[in-house]
Amino acid sequence: MNNRIKIALTVLGVIVIVFIMIFLETSHRARESYKEAETAYQQGDYDMAIVWYGTVIRFYTPGSKVVAKAKDKLFEIGEMLEKKGDYKKASEAYGEVVHGIYAVRSFYTPHEDWQDEAKKRVKVCKER
Repeated sequence: MNNRIKIALTVLGVIVIVFIMIFLETSHRARESYKEAETAYQQGDYDMAIVWYGTVIRFYTPGSKVVAKAKDKLFEIGEMLEKKGDYKKASEAYGEVVHGIYAVRSFYTPHEDWQDEAKKRVKVCKER
């Protein structure tokens, strides 16, 4: 193998390793943020739970189950707050889904269906 091929393979290997490390770190941060969100949720601190669940969405990695769980919790909180008549806070919970997905889009937008549903619910809350 000539020297150029060795250098090219080395550079490619380093790039792959860096991407794997970034993926693993992002996944780890999502899981840690989810734990914080769950703690806040269980303590009834819905304001902080909304913030932490939104943070989880911002640590999106393809195939992440914890991101889907965070989205579900934000919808759950939003629905609960709507039933209590707190439409402003419900709108914030749904808004975290919308903004979180905007924050992670690149050449494609993941989970546009979640975003569309959240936008509809924000609109309903703001009309009340």
